[in-house]
This record gives sequence, C-alpha cells and structure tokens, in this order.
Amino acid sequence: MICAIEFFAGMGLMRAGLECVGIKTVFANDIDITKAKLYAENWGSEELRVCDIRALDGDDIPNADLVTASFPCTDMSLAGKYKGLNGAQSGLVLDFLRILDEMEDRAPRTLMIENVMGFLTANGGRDWETVVNGIQKLGYEAAHLIVDASAFVPQSRARVFLFGHKGTLELPEPPEIRKDLRLASIAEEDGDWWSVDRLSAFLQTLSPIQSKRVSRYQRRFWPGYYGAFRRTRSGRPVWEVRADERAGALRTTRGGSARQAIVRAGRGEIAVRWMSLTEYARLQGAEHLRYDSVTPSQAMFALGDAVCVPVIEWLAKHCLLPVLRQ
Repeated sequence: MICAIEFFAGMGLMRAGLECVGIKTVFANDIDITKAKLYAENWGSEELRVCDIRALDGDDIPNADLVTASFPCTDMSLAGKYKGLNGAQSGLVLDFLRILDEMEDRAPRTLMIENVMGFLTANGGRDWETVVNGIQKLGYEAAHLIVDASAFVPQSRARVFLFGHKGTLELPEPPEIRKDLRLASIAEEDGDWWSVDRLSAFLQTLSPIQSKRVSRYQRRFWPGYYGAFRRTRSGRPVWEVRADERAGALRTTRGGSARQAIVRAGRGEIAVRWMSLTEYARLQGAEHLRYDSVTPSQAMFALGDAVCVPVIEWLAKHCLLPVLRQ
C-alpha cells in the first residue's frame, strides 16, 4: 500500500483526491481548528495532528512514500502584499523542508507542493528558487506543472504543483481546459435570489463595460449562469461579472473580493444571489463530503482555501503513481 503524509491538510481535500487512486494517508497536520473539525468529520481524527507545524520535528512523523504540502498562499498574493517567504504564513513551507531534513533517510521518496501562481514570481522569483533549491539539497529531482481546475469543473483556478522525487522525474502535459464546462451544470435552481432593491443596487455598481456585458447576457435567448466578485474600489463595493460561464477561483469568504455571487441572465431577465455551500462544494469536486460540524460560512471558507479534488486525482494518476511504483 502506498502511504502519504499531508502538511497544511486543511479540511482534507488533498486526502480526498489521493484516496481516489488508493493512496492512504497515515499522518495529517493543520493548525486551523475549524478545518480540523471538517477533516475529522469526514476522515476521522486518528491520523490528524492539530498544531502549528513549527511545533513538529522529524521524529513526530511516521514513515510514508509521499508527502504533500499545500502551504498558505496569503503572502504569495496581493492579500499578503506579496511578502512571499518573508511572510508569517507562506514562510511556513521552510518548516516543511526542515522536517524532511530532520527525517533524514526516512523522508518520503516523493513530494508534492501546491500553491497559487504567485509562488512562481514572489520576490522576483527568488522564493521559488529557494524552495526548489531546498528540495534539491534534500536529494530530490524537481519539476513542476501548472493545472487549472477548469479542466474538470467550471471554476478558473490555476495552481502550480512542484514535485520532488529521489529518482528520475518526468511529468506529462497538463490536462486541457474544457470549454464545455459551464456554471449552469453546478448551479442550484432554487436559492435566496436578491430582492428588486438589492438587485438594483448591484446593477448600479457596475462599470460601463460591466453593465454592457450584463445587458448582453440579459438579451440572450437561453439563460446562462455567470460568476461575479464583489470588490472594494476607493472605499466602496463594486461588482465584476465574468466574461465566461464559469466561476472565478473560490477564495476564503472573508469579505472584499472573496465574496462570490451567481448571476442568472437571459430572456430579458436577470437575478443575482450569493453562491451557496453546495455550489462551493461542487466547484471543488467535494459535494460528497459532510459539512455538519461547522457553519456554512466556515465550510465555504475551508473550501475556498483548499485544493480541487479532481485535480489531485488527475495528478495522483498521471504524476505520482508512475514514480511511486518505480
């Protein structure tokens, strides 16, 4: 049996993808108590260690074939002012490397690190080089792949996956984006659609370009569904509607641009509402999981901060299993 260790495990969507191909998780770590509740609800708490990664050392970690790290992305983006590894959160990936170093000969032969696209460019690319050089010094050959969740679900969510393997490492071409995937396929028919007054307020925040786009959607014969983000510009909320029938990348629901809504338009009509927990789960390929242990907003926060399950399943089949079976 192939066994895995998960750092920054969150609510367990990395595990969900790996288990699709028979990879068993033997140890998982995360500091977030709310995400840990979801992890335990779906996978049990036997393998889960809820603590700061800085409190762990190599002796705390069991033997395994694979180790993953979906480390915090905050400092790799605008939200974290692009501090990169100098930030308190994204810099924790260095503790991941420290633990592998402390495991010495027991360190897994294969690793996979996941993060946002900003990981490639933070601090002029120096942070990426630091991590790549770090895993190479530990004896791993390094290679990376960029995969967009829109190859599997109607969500634009490009992520970079950095692989390390103690042996020959060759990666396939990434899966192609599927243009036939539309938000309508995951949208709930019912829902708390906004009142006339709230809809009017939404429309008034649109820029001329956005307003023209929405009007065009409204005139279409067949109704369509479109993702919309609320952003803050000059201290006031404004809305931006996507130019395709997809959702934008789900984010942690903590105000500002993190709030995503669904626009339904066509046949002269238009309706808007917040995206639901069910829709968040479907967009992450996690609709089969349970969410009763936390509030809907907490669950959406965890989902927005997680990996997309079918992406992980694809990577496990096409990138990880071939090297793990060598």
